[in-house]
Amino acid sequence: MLHNKKGFIFLIPFLTIVVNCFGQIDSTSVIVEDGYIEKMRDKLAIENSFNNEYEIFKVKTNGVTYEISPNIRTNYRIQLNYKFILAGFQFAPKLFPNNDDNESKGKTKSFNLKIKFVLTHWFATLQYSNIQGYYLKNSSDFTNISENNFIQFPDLHYTAYEIETGFIQNSKFSYRSITSHMERQLKSTGSFIPVLKVRNYMLDDQSANINTQKSNNLEFTIGPGYAYNFVLKENFYTSVGALVSIGNIHTKLTTRSANDNSITYQNNLLTQWQGKLGLGYNGKKFYSGLFATVSDTNYKQQHTTATNTETRVFYNLFFGIRINSPKFLKRNVTKIEDKLSL
Repeated sequence: MLHNKKGFIFLIPFLTIVVNCFGQIDSTSVIVEDGYIEKMRDKLAIENSFNNEYEIFKVKTNGVTYEISPNIRTNYRIQLNYKFILAGFQFAPKLFPNNDDNESKGKTKSFNLKIKFVLTHWFATLQYSNIQGYYLKNSSDFTNISENNFIQFPDLHYTAYEIETGFIQNSKFSYRSITSHMERQLKSTGSFIPVLKVRNYMLDDQSANINTQKSNNLEFTIGPGYAYNFVLKENFYTSVGALVSIGNIHTKLTTRSANDNSITYQNNLLTQWQGKLGLGYNGKKFYSGLFATVSDTNYKQQHTTATNTETRVFYNLFFGIRINSPKFLKRNVTKIEDKLSL
Protein backbone atom coordinates (compact mmCIF):
# COMPACT_ATOMS: atom_id res chain seq x y z
CA MET A 1 0.00 0.00 0.00
CA LEU A 2 1.07 3.55 -0.63
CA HIS A 3 0.81 6.25 1.97
CA ASN A 4 0.31 9.92 1.22
CA LYS A 5 3.83 11.13 1.85
CA LYS A 6 5.36 8.39 -0.23
CA GLY A 7 2.87 9.05 -3.02
CA PHE A 8 3.63 12.73 -3.26
CA ILE A 9 7.38 12.19 -2.96
CA PHE A 10 6.96 9.92 -5.98
CA LEU A 11 5.46 12.85 -7.92
CA ILE A 12 8.53 15.05 -7.51
CA PRO A 13 10.49 13.46 -10.41
CA PHE A 14 7.51 13.96 -12.70
CA LEU A 15 7.19 17.62 -11.75
CA THR A 16 10.92 18.05 -12.39
CA ILE A 17 10.54 16.53 -15.84
CA VAL A 18 7.72 18.93 -16.63
CA VAL A 19 9.77 21.97 -15.60
CA ASN A 20 12.89 20.86 -17.46
CA CYS A 21 11.12 19.79 -20.63
CA PHE A 22 8.49 22.51 -20.94
CA GLY A 23 10.63 24.60 -23.22
CA GLN A 24 11.43 21.61 -25.41
CA ILE A 25 7.86 21.01 -26.61
CA ASP A 26 7.42 21.34 -30.34
CA SER A 27 4.54 20.72 -32.70
CA THR A 28 5.93 17.63 -34.45
CA SER A 29 2.91 15.67 -35.61
CA VAL A 30 1.55 13.53 -38.43
CA ILE A 31 -1.88 13.93 -40.06
CA VAL A 32 -3.43 10.59 -41.06
CA GLU A 33 -6.73 8.99 -42.15
CA ASP A 34 -7.67 11.68 -44.67
CA GLY A 35 -7.19 14.45 -42.14
CA TYR A 36 -9.30 12.89 -39.38
CA ILE A 37 -6.46 12.24 -36.92
CA GLU A 38 -3.33 14.08 -35.84
CA LYS A 39 -0.74 11.79 -34.25
CA MET A 40 1.41 13.41 -31.53
CA ARG A 41 4.59 11.70 -32.68
CA ASP A 42 7.38 11.11 -30.13
CA LYS A 43 5.55 12.86 -27.28
CA LEU A 44 5.33 11.66 -23.71
CA ALA A 45 2.16 12.68 -21.87
CA ILE A 46 2.17 13.14 -18.10
CA GLU A 47 -1.40 12.96 -16.84
CA ASN A 48 -3.02 13.67 -13.47
CA SER A 49 -6.63 12.77 -12.76
CA PHE A 50 -9.23 12.61 -10.00
CA ASN A 51 -12.11 10.13 -9.95
CA ASN A 52 -14.57 8.22 -7.77
CA GLU A 53 -14.03 4.78 -9.32
CA TYR A 54 -13.99 2.28 -6.46
CA GLU A 55 -15.82 -0.98 -5.86
CA ILE A 56 -19.01 -1.08 -3.78
CA PHE A 57 -21.46 -3.94 -3.13
CA LYS A 58 -25.23 -3.60 -2.96
CA VAL A 59 -27.37 -6.66 -2.19
CA LYS A 60 -31.16 -6.88 -1.89
CA THR A 61 -32.79 -9.87 -0.21
CA ASN A 62 -36.28 -10.32 1.27
CA GLY A 63 -36.94 -6.60 1.06
CA VAL A 64 -33.72 -5.69 2.90
CA THR A 65 -30.85 -3.79 1.25
CA TYR A 66 -27.19 -3.90 2.26
CA GLU A 67 -24.88 -1.19 0.89
CA ILE A 68 -21.22 -1.95 1.60
CA SER A 69 -18.74 0.76 0.62
CA PRO A 70 -15.09 1.66 1.23
CA ASN A 71 -14.30 4.91 3.04
CA ILE A 72 -13.26 6.62 -0.20
CA ARG A 73 -14.72 9.54 -2.09
CA THR A 74 -11.86 10.73 -4.31
CA ASN A 75 -8.98 8.85 -5.95
CA TYR A 76 -5.85 10.43 -7.39
CA ARG A 77 -4.17 8.86 -10.46
CA ILE A 78 -0.77 9.61 -12.00
CA GLN A 79 -0.26 8.18 -15.48
CA LEU A 80 2.33 8.18 -18.26
CA ASN A 81 1.18 7.83 -21.89
CA TYR A 82 3.52 7.14 -24.79
CA LYS A 83 2.59 5.99 -28.29
CA PHE A 84 0.47 2.86 -27.77
CA ILE A 85 1.18 2.36 -24.03
CA LEU A 86 -0.52 3.83 -20.95
CA ALA A 87 0.68 3.00 -17.43
CA GLY A 88 -0.30 4.46 -14.09
CA PHE A 89 -1.47 3.87 -10.54
CA GLN A 90 -3.99 5.44 -8.20
CA PHE A 91 -4.67 5.69 -4.48
CA ALA A 92 -6.93 7.69 -2.17
CA PRO A 93 -5.01 10.45 -0.32
CA LYS A 94 -6.40 11.24 3.11
CA LEU A 95 -5.94 14.97 2.54
CA PHE A 96 -8.91 14.93 0.12
CA PRO A 97 -12.32 15.84 1.62
CA ASN A 98 -14.36 12.86 2.92
CA ASN A 99 -11.38 10.47 2.58
CA ASP A 100 -10.32 10.90 6.20
CA ASP A 101 -13.43 10.10 8.27
CA ASN A 102 -11.76 7.10 9.89
CA GLU A 103 -13.51 7.36 13.24
CA SER A 104 -17.08 6.83 12.05
CA LYS A 105 -16.52 4.87 8.80
CA GLY A 106 -13.25 3.09 9.53
CA LYS A 107 -9.93 3.14 7.74
CA THR A 108 -9.66 2.18 4.07
CA LYS A 109 -6.48 1.41 2.15
CA SER A 110 -6.66 1.25 -1.63
CA PHE A 111 -4.36 0.82 -4.60
CA ASN A 112 -4.92 0.36 -8.33
CA LEU A 113 -2.43 -0.36 -11.11
CA LYS A 114 -3.45 -0.16 -14.77
CA ILE A 115 -1.61 -0.76 -18.05
CA LYS A 116 -3.35 -0.19 -21.38
CA PHE A 117 -2.30 -0.84 -24.97
CA VAL A 118 -4.08 1.05 -27.76
CA LEU A 119 -3.44 0.16 -31.41
CA THR A 120 -5.24 1.32 -34.56
CA HIS A 121 -8.06 -1.22 -34.31
CA TRP A 122 -7.47 -3.01 -31.01
CA PHE A 123 -7.03 -2.08 -27.37
CA ALA A 124 -6.36 -4.12 -24.24
CA THR A 125 -6.37 -3.18 -20.56
CA LEU A 126 -4.70 -5.03 -17.68
CA GLN A 127 -5.72 -3.92 -14.21
CA TYR A 128 -5.07 -4.83 -10.57
CA SER A 129 -7.05 -3.43 -7.63
CA ASN A 130 -6.81 -3.91 -3.88
CA ILE A 131 -9.02 -2.40 -1.17
CA GLN A 132 -9.04 -3.11 2.56
CA GLY A 133 -11.66 -1.70 4.93
CA TYR A 134 -15.38 -1.24 4.27
CA TYR A 135 -18.43 0.01 6.16
CA LEU A 136 -22.21 -0.46 5.94
CA LYS A 137 -23.42 2.72 4.28
CA ASN A 138 -27.04 2.26 5.40
CA SER A 139 -26.19 1.24 8.98
CA SER A 140 -29.07 3.30 10.34
CA ASP A 141 -31.50 0.78 8.78
CA PHE A 142 -30.27 -1.93 11.18
CA THR A 143 -29.23 -0.19 14.42
CA ASN A 144 -30.10 2.80 16.55
CA ILE A 145 -26.68 4.38 16.15
CA SER A 146 -26.49 8.00 15.03
CA GLU A 147 -26.29 9.08 11.40
CA ASN A 148 -22.59 9.86 11.78
CA ASN A 149 -21.63 6.36 12.94
CA PHE A 150 -21.54 3.20 10.87
CA ILE A 151 -21.03 -0.54 11.17
CA GLN A 152 -17.44 -1.14 10.09
CA PHE A 153 -15.69 -4.07 8.38
CA PRO A 154 -11.98 -3.20 8.77
CA ASP A 155 -10.81 -6.69 7.77
CA LEU A 156 -12.88 -7.00 4.60
CA HIS A 157 -10.50 -7.32 1.63
CA TYR A 158 -11.31 -6.82 -2.05
CA THR A 159 -8.76 -7.97 -4.66
CA ALA A 160 -9.36 -7.97 -8.41
CA TYR A 161 -7.56 -8.83 -11.64
CA GLU A 162 -9.13 -7.63 -14.87
CA ILE A 163 -8.49 -8.01 -18.60
CA GLU A 164 -10.51 -6.02 -21.12
CA THR A 165 -10.13 -5.93 -24.89
CA GLY A 166 -12.07 -4.29 -27.70
CA PHE A 167 -12.12 -3.74 -31.45
CA ILE A 168 -12.29 -0.23 -32.99
CA GLN A 169 -14.10 -0.69 -36.30
CA ASN A 170 -13.51 2.78 -37.81
CA SER A 171 -9.84 3.70 -38.26
CA LYS A 172 -10.83 7.37 -38.65
CA PHE A 173 -12.13 7.38 -35.08
CA SER A 174 -9.34 8.26 -32.64
CA TYR A 175 -9.77 6.13 -29.53
CA ARG A 176 -6.38 7.40 -28.39
CA SER A 177 -7.67 10.99 -28.33
CA ILE A 178 -9.98 10.13 -25.42
CA THR A 179 -7.76 7.57 -23.64
CA SER A 180 -4.00 8.03 -24.00
CA HIS A 181 -4.31 11.50 -25.62
CA MET A 182 -1.52 10.59 -27.99
CA GLU A 183 -3.70 11.80 -30.86
CA ARG A 184 -6.15 14.58 -31.65
CA GLN A 185 -9.46 14.06 -33.44
CA LEU A 186 -9.65 16.73 -36.18
CA LYS A 187 -13.00 15.79 -37.76
CA SER A 188 -16.11 14.42 -36.08
CA THR A 189 -16.71 10.68 -36.46
CA GLY A 190 -17.74 7.58 -34.53
CA SER A 191 -17.05 3.87 -34.36
CA PHE A 192 -18.62 0.57 -33.42
CA ILE A 193 -16.59 -0.90 -30.51
CA PRO A 194 -17.46 -4.40 -29.24
CA VAL A 195 -15.84 -5.15 -25.87
CA LEU A 196 -14.88 -8.37 -24.05
CA LYS A 197 -14.04 -8.29 -20.33
CA VAL A 198 -12.84 -10.97 -17.90
CA ARG A 199 -12.54 -10.16 -14.20
CA ASN A 200 -11.52 -12.33 -11.26
CA TYR A 201 -12.28 -10.73 -7.90
CA MET A 202 -12.14 -11.98 -4.33
CA LEU A 203 -14.09 -10.60 -1.38
CA ASP A 204 -12.62 -11.97 1.85
CA ASP A 205 -13.65 -11.30 5.45
CA GLN A 206 -10.43 -11.90 7.39
CA SER A 207 -11.75 -10.78 10.78
CA ALA A 208 -11.74 -14.34 12.18
CA ASN A 209 -10.86 -17.95 11.33
CA ILE A 210 -14.44 -19.15 11.86
CA ASN A 211 -17.89 -17.81 10.97
CA THR A 212 -16.48 -15.72 8.12
CA GLN A 213 -16.76 -16.02 4.35
CA LYS A 214 -14.66 -15.66 1.23
CA SER A 215 -16.11 -15.40 -2.27
CA ASN A 216 -14.04 -16.00 -5.39
CA ASN A 217 -15.79 -14.67 -8.49
CA LEU A 218 -14.95 -15.15 -12.16
CA GLU A 219 -16.85 -12.68 -14.32
CA PHE A 220 -17.14 -12.80 -18.11
CA THR A 221 -19.02 -10.21 -20.21
CA ILE A 222 -19.23 -9.36 -23.90
CA GLY A 223 -21.29 -6.82 -25.80
CA PRO A 224 -21.56 -4.13 -28.46
CA GLY A 225 -20.50 -0.55 -27.90
CA TYR A 226 -20.45 2.69 -29.85
CA ALA A 227 -18.59 5.97 -29.38
CA TYR A 228 -18.62 9.28 -31.23
CA ASN A 229 -16.23 12.23 -31.04
CA PHE A 230 -17.74 15.62 -31.84
CA VAL A 231 -14.98 18.10 -32.73
CA LEU A 232 -16.06 21.55 -31.65
CA LYS A 233 -14.26 24.83 -32.30
CA GLU A 234 -10.52 24.29 -32.74
CA ASN A 235 -9.17 22.20 -29.83
CA PHE A 236 -12.43 21.52 -28.00
CA TYR A 237 -14.44 18.33 -28.30
CA THR A 238 -17.22 16.35 -26.73
CA SER A 239 -17.45 12.57 -26.72
CA VAL A 240 -20.41 10.23 -26.14
CA GLY A 241 -20.49 6.47 -25.86
CA ALA A 242 -22.64 3.49 -24.85
CA LEU A 243 -21.98 -0.17 -24.07
CA VAL A 244 -24.41 -3.03 -23.37
CA SER A 245 -22.99 -6.34 -22.13
CA ILE A 246 -24.21 -9.76 -21.09
CA GLY A 247 -22.27 -12.55 -19.46
CA ASN A 248 -21.83 -14.95 -16.58
CA ILE A 249 -20.44 -14.75 -13.08
CA HIS A 250 -19.19 -17.96 -11.46
CA THR A 251 -18.92 -17.77 -7.67
CA LYS A 252 -17.14 -20.07 -5.23
CA LEU A 253 -18.29 -19.23 -1.69
CA THR A 254 -16.27 -20.56 1.24
CA THR A 255 -17.81 -20.41 4.73
CA ARG A 256 -15.31 -21.01 7.52
CA SER A 257 -16.29 -23.04 10.57
CA ALA A 258 -14.59 -24.68 13.54
CA ASN A 259 -14.85 -28.20 12.12
CA ASP A 260 -14.63 -27.83 8.35
CA ASN A 261 -15.12 -25.25 5.63
CA SER A 262 -18.33 -25.32 3.64
CA ILE A 263 -18.03 -24.59 -0.09
CA THR A 264 -20.89 -23.76 -2.47
CA TYR A 265 -20.95 -22.74 -6.11
CA GLN A 266 -23.15 -20.44 -8.20
CA ASN A 267 -23.47 -19.53 -11.88
CA ASN A 268 -25.44 -16.35 -12.50
CA LEU A 269 -26.51 -14.44 -15.59
CA LEU A 270 -24.93 -10.97 -15.52
CA THR A 271 -26.22 -7.90 -17.38
CA GLN A 272 -24.51 -4.51 -17.62
CA TRP A 273 -25.00 -1.25 -19.44
CA GLN A 274 -22.94 1.91 -19.50
CA GLY A 275 -23.29 5.42 -20.89
CA LYS A 276 -20.51 7.99 -21.10
CA LEU A 277 -20.37 11.72 -21.82
CA GLY A 278 -17.25 13.87 -21.89
CA LEU A 279 -16.10 17.39 -22.67
CA GLY A 280 -12.45 18.22 -23.19
CA TYR A 281 -9.70 20.45 -24.49
CA ASN A 282 -6.97 18.78 -26.58
CA GLY A 283 -4.23 21.22 -27.54
CA LYS A 284 -0.77 20.44 -28.86
CA LYS A 285 0.91 20.98 -25.49
CA PHE A 286 -1.84 20.68 -22.88
CA TYR A 287 -5.05 18.72 -22.59
CA SER A 288 -7.80 18.40 -19.99
CA GLY A 289 -11.35 17.23 -19.66
CA LEU A 290 -14.20 15.92 -17.56
CA PHE A 291 -15.96 12.62 -18.31
CA ALA A 292 -19.08 11.28 -16.59
CA THR A 293 -20.18 7.63 -16.75
CA VAL A 294 -23.49 6.09 -15.71
CA SER A 295 -23.18 2.34 -15.11
CA ASP A 296 -25.61 -0.39 -14.05
CA THR A 297 -24.81 -4.00 -13.11
CA ASN A 298 -27.39 -6.61 -12.14
CA TYR A 299 -27.54 -10.33 -11.39
CA LYS A 300 -29.71 -12.63 -9.24
CA GLN A 301 -27.91 -15.08 -6.98
CA GLN A 302 -28.69 -18.68 -7.89
CA HIS A 303 -30.83 -20.69 -5.40
CA THR A 304 -31.44 -17.59 -3.24
CA THR A 305 -33.70 -14.56 -3.07
CA ALA A 306 -30.74 -12.17 -3.15
CA THR A 307 -30.09 -9.80 -6.05
CA ASN A 308 -26.86 -7.89 -6.59
CA THR A 309 -27.46 -4.54 -8.21
CA GLU A 310 -25.30 -1.48 -8.63
CA THR A 311 -26.16 1.78 -10.37
CA ARG A 312 -23.36 4.30 -10.19
CA VAL A 313 -22.34 7.67 -11.58
CA PHE A 314 -18.58 8.01 -12.03
CA TYR A 315 -16.57 11.10 -12.89
CA ASN A 316 -13.03 11.50 -14.17
CA LEU A 317 -11.39 14.92 -14.14
CA PHE A 318 -8.00 14.94 -15.86
CA PHE A 319 -5.30 17.27 -17.11
CA GLY A 320 -1.98 16.56 -18.75
CA ILE A 321 1.03 17.96 -20.54
CA ARG A 322 2.98 16.58 -23.51
CA ILE A 323 6.76 16.75 -23.56
CA ASN A 324 9.46 15.41 -25.88
CA SER A 325 10.06 11.78 -24.98
CA PRO A 326 13.43 10.79 -23.45
CA LYS A 327 15.79 9.14 -25.92
CA PHE A 328 15.96 5.85 -23.99
CA LEU A 329 12.16 5.56 -24.01
CA LYS A 330 11.91 6.37 -27.71
CA ARG A 331 14.67 3.88 -28.56
CA ASN A 332 13.18 0.95 -26.62
CA VAL A 333 9.55 1.49 -27.62
CA THR A 334 10.61 1.82 -31.28
CA LYS A 335 12.27 -1.59 -31.01
CA ILE A 336 9.01 -3.07 -29.74
CA GLU A 337 7.07 -1.43 -32.56
CA ASP A 338 9.50 -2.82 -35.13
CA LYS A 339 9.29 -6.37 -33.75
CA LEU A 340 5.48 -6.27 -33.61
CA SER A 341 5.21 -4.44 -36.96
CA LEU A 342 3.05 -1.73 -35.42
